[in-house]
Amino acid sequence: MRIHFILEPAPADEFLALGRLAEELGFDAVWTANHASAPDPFLAFSLLARDSSRIRLGPVAVSPYELHPLKIANSLFTLNQFADGRANIVIGGGGGTMIAMHLKSGRYVMHERMVRGVRECVEFLKQASAERPLDFAGEVFQVDGYHPTWATAAPPRIYVGATKPQMLRMAAGVADGVMFSDLTEGRLHETFATLNAALTANERAPGFHINNLYAWHVKTDRDAAAAEARRKLWVRGMVERWYIEPFLDAADVAQVENNMGGIIRAYRTNSPDIDDLPPALVQKLVDELTFCGDDSDLDGLIERLHVFAAAGVTEMGLRLYDDPADSMRLIADAIGSELR
Repeated sequence: MRIHFILEPAPADEFLALGRLAEELGFDAVWTANHASAPDPFLAFSLLARDSSRIRLGPVAVSPYELHPLKIANSLFTLNQFADGRANIVIGGGGGTMIAMHLKSGRYVMHERMVRGVRECVEFLKQASAERPLDFAGEVFQVDGYHPTWATAAPPRIYVGATKPQMLRMAAGVADGVMFSDLTEGRLHETFATLNAALTANERAPGFHINNLYAWHVKTDRDAAAAEARRKLWVRGMVERWYIEPFLDAADVAQVENNMGGIIRAYRTNSPDIDDLPPALVQKLVDELTFCGDDSDLDGLIERLHVFAAAGVTEMGLRLYDDPADSMRLIADAIGSELR
């Protein structure tokens, strides 16, 4: 298994410094979140793409319903040319950006024909070629005469943001990999049962990339780490029942579901205070949905990383927040080369 870093959106010069550091430390890839008011994730990586030699890079996640597949292709292939074939992308159904654009009403709402649209976007990106024009006639998206003659680098690596069965089965047939979102140890078995069956059915060769985005809140100051984890808790799978049932009893699950307001307010106000749930229950959510603690917890957290690797995760996308350079160095000092 390899460690990837998923960074907060930032200007290109900041990504350049962080990407250089990750490359110097021997890590495999850096990504960035695609937020509504953030710097463009393709342009933000442009300096790093030109001024690095090994590290892979790209955005998480872009929806074809917020940016047409043709425009995704142009941006992705441009970044890939800058990076000499090292670009990555996660194509997803769409989250906060689509809500901001009034393209869906909330985080728990799925866009109509979401799986079909994501599939067609991946198929279009995979079929596009510098060698010949592409007429793409999908049910959702149609493009005439797409021919990026300038896109001559090795193809970018295209993932699908997928955790649930329908999207996993689709991704296994068309993508280079998947990126799970906050998949906990308690859901590993059933998720891999679905994915592995789909990979077998599609006769996929070894080499399919399986990434799991997971929040990393580990600092020298334990209280600061826990506070950061509480501020960001809502985006850990939206704290949905499916994520929390494996480690909470029915009464605690109901209590979380009936008191989501505090978790949402903490995220929206960037506050560590979640006042309408017992502190012990909040801590349980943090412990299970994130990697959180201080230096003394590193051995246990690395053991958890190996649990994911043993299940079949090939890349762990650690979501970094404050002080990402410190986190990179801390992880580099703690892990062996097999995780770089």
